[in-house]
Amino acid sequence: MEHKQIIGEGSTARVIIFSPNEVVKLFHGHISDDFIEHEYKVNKMINQLRLSVPEVRCSKPIFGKRALIYKRVEGTTLTSLLESQPRKALHHLRRMATLQASVHEKELPTLPTQFDVLKQKISSVKELTQDQKKRILEELEKLPKGKSLCHGDFHPDNILITKDNAVIIDWVDATCGNRMADLARTLLILRYGGLQDRTSFLNFRTTLYVRKLLAMYYRKSYTRHYQFSLKTLESWMIPIAAARLSENLPDFEKKLLLSIIKRNKGMNK
Repeated sequence: MEHKQIIGEGSTARVIIFSPNEVVKLFHGHISDDFIEHEYKVNKMINQLRLSVPEVRCSKPIFGKRALIYKRVEGTTLTSLLESQPRKALHHLRRMATLQASVHEKELPTLPTQFDVLKQKISSVKELTQDQKKRILEELEKLPKGKSLCHGDFHPDNILITKDNAVIIDWVDATCGNRMADLARTLLILRYGGLQDRTSFLNFRTTLYVRKLLAMYYRKSYTRHYQFSLKTLESWMIPIAAARLSENLPDFEKKLLLSIIKRNKGMNK
């Protein structure tokens, strides 16, 4: 394995080039068999839809590790293009919004429900009091469930731009639910994802402002494909911000998400 090229690594797995036409996702030891089986089944289901996604080929041990084998996709992440081609940022965001809308036009009712996933995540957040979680869950109960296919983690790092196409990767968090919830998560990531308090005040404020403008442009680009009221979208922001707190995020990003939640009336207790 030491001679294989590593092309990515995250909290759950390492991805290596296995052959000219295949990559292997080697899962870390702490990842459960149920998680791996879930990812395999979800990707098999997604492969049946008319979407540009990687083909999952099989699940089997590789190099003594539990692994999934995917068809290789050669491309550049949209994140890299946004960083290297800032003048084309609006073009890339329009393309991304079109992709997300195309996902939401699909339905896959056999997936886990978005409501159940959000409820579990919110209930597990350590940064919120029991009363705060109760209030957020009560608001979540009032929101429409929806039947759209939702990626669950749609952001520029999970989009590969190839020579001829754009490919959406990392479907493990896919659910059946409300497209506004999926859009709300994408907007929160565009505004605050990965932010660190390691720069000057001026640079930080500038970054926040630019990100805000880009997120606004992305939202408006999405409305070209699906019309909705700003109030409808905003009703999802608190539950989605709360659910995101359950993840392994930089401390500063968590502070920003908490500030969104606590600005809401009745959330300061």
